[in-house]
Amino acid sequence: MDEQYSDDEIIPIEIPGIDSDVGLTLYGEETDIYIAVLRAYIPNALAVIEKIRNVSEETLGDYSISVHGLKGISSSIAAEKIKEAAQKLEHKARSGDLKGVLEGNYTLIKDVEIIVSNIKAWLDKLDSQNPKPLLPFPDRALLARLGDYCQAYDMNGIDKVMDELESANYEKDATLVTWLREKINDMDLSSVASRLSEYKEENK
Repeated sequence: MDEQYSDDEIIPIEIPGIDSDVGLTLYGEETDIYIAVLRAYIPNALAVIEKIRNVSEETLGDYSISVHGLKGISSSIAAEKIKEAAQKLEHKARSGDLKGVLEGNYTLIKDVEIIVSNIKAWLDKLDSQNPKPLLPFPDRALLARLGDYCQAYDMNGIDKVMDELESANYEKDATLVTWLREKINDMDLSSVASRLSEYKEENK
């Protein structure tokens, strides 16, 4: 399903702030799946911290939803410190404690930025040992086919196309491939089909 690494290709998953032993057990010791989740964490976490940079009395409700999401994705990679901090701030936001939120929010954002940086550094090291070709952007016909497979809930077809898409790095739209992997892992195939419909039109 994800890019397959042989045992001798994998460098130890040592990322400050993450308990990779716990993380791997979440996915049945499937290293490929855990690495895909780590990759997806980067754009997702960065999107959340942009949403929570400015919080006020009026936005406490939205803030609590955002940090709840951050708690979930941090738990999914075994980033315990981030998970616990997000959980505390979620409770403060839900109880209307703006002062408490403001006191902890800056530290949470900084800690997330650090952990994202740590994940990137480890992934860069991994990728440098297993270089992929760099393409301008993901193949449009492949994206259109993936949309069709998602609409039909054809998991074999989905796996084959994702293997092809993930076998390269991209100058443009690399985050789209990461997003696709996250949605497919969550079995949110309708969102994928909807987003890829534009490529279907292109390839008619």
